[in-house]
Amino acid sequence: MLAGPELHNMLFGGSRSAKSFTIIYALFIRACKVKSRHACLRFKFNHIKTSLWMDTVPKVHSLCFPDCGINYNKTDYFLEFPNGSEIWFAGLDDKMRTEKILGKEYSSLFFNECSQLDLESVNIAKTRLAEKNSLKKKIYYDQNPPTKRHWAYHLFEKGFDPLAEEPVDPKDYAKIIMNPGDNLENIDENYLKILEKLPEKDKQRFLYGEYVDADDGEAYYQFVREDNVRTFDRPGGAWFVGQDFNVDPGSAVLCKVADNKIWVWDEVFLRNSDTPKMVKAIKEKTSGQIYIAPDSTGKNRKTSGKSDFHILRDNFGSNAILPTRNPFVTDRVNNLNRLFEEKRIIIHPRCKKLINDLEKVVWKGNDLDQKTDKLLTHVSDSLCYLAWHLYPYTKAFNADIKIY
Repeated sequence: MLAGPELHNMLFGGSRSAKSFTIIYALFIRACKVKSRHACLRFKFNHIKTSLWMDTVPKVHSLCFPDCGINYNKTDYFLEFPNGSEIWFAGLDDKMRTEKILGKEYSSLFFNECSQLDLESVNIAKTRLAEKNSLKKKIYYDQNPPTKRHWAYHLFEKGFDPLAEEPVDPKDYAKIIMNPGDNLENIDENYLKILEKLPEKDKQRFLYGEYVDADDGEAYYQFVREDNVRTFDRPGGAWFVGQDFNVDPGSAVLCKVADNKIWVWDEVFLRNSDTPKMVKAIKEKTSGQIYIAPDSTGKNRKTSGKSDFHILRDNFGSNAILPTRNPFVTDRVNNLNRLFEEKRIIIHPRCKKLINDLEKVVWKGNDLDQKTDKLLTHVSDSLCYLAWHLYPYTKAFNADIKIY
């Protein structure tokens, strides 16, 4: 797999399963083959020093390349091979050292224990994968899988970049699970017994190598990209808009209703917004009759002396606002999960913010987590308000919406 065509290569699984050993071995091969430079990066320099530099690297050297004369530079922490190749080691917590290393160009990058890294730091480091030689450029990752909220889960399991908020090309990604049970000849015979006595969530990570659910659980757990996201031709009829009255961000979903389904055609997501700006954005993306199911707090919110509801009526007509009240959070989330499970909500792939929201929003106690990432929950709330008005689970489903 590591010699394959994919740019991104993930080794994930339980503890002591030879993930790091295997990647260091691959870097040695690449360094020996072509004069080149490679970098091993981890969150803290002290951790990469004690784990890779002082433990894994000497083992790979002595067991697999005993006749290769490699110089260990213990001042700047890099390996120098007889052909001039180098493998550098750094922690992203040391800014001066990181800047020095990222001032160079590399043929391989290895993000060791990437569960500890944020995606922004990884993306910055990836800009240095630019060394000109005959080697195919490669990025390696290893980790004990964290929670399903981590970017690695979204990239390698969901095929979705949570920062770019768009799908990735699956041909660029490869992964393999490696667990300690597959590596018994190289670990202590009692080690598995130790892992088996861990708490269940730790056992999932360190023994079975599985991603674990976030502590408070995914909110929209019935949303499945393969079932609920696809391209489609825009249905006819009136527009139905779900809107969340928030300043940063202001958000709305622009939908059609047909065949007993909500077809989410487009979205609006504005930073530092107000209702007039939202009106302008909605008008630019729609035409004809519009019905809006807004956050009911718009009755009281004021913009330039007028309530948000008054502004919407002035622009879209006196009958534009649908009868509305905000359901309990658990009710509206449960209702959306029901409609996702029944495959009665179809979302166009252009709705990147909405898709990102549905995959990342989690519960925090009895409410949705709006503090970890303040940009989350708003656009999915917009869809919740519309779905609750159209098809609340407290009423029998009526496919004929003649009132509109």
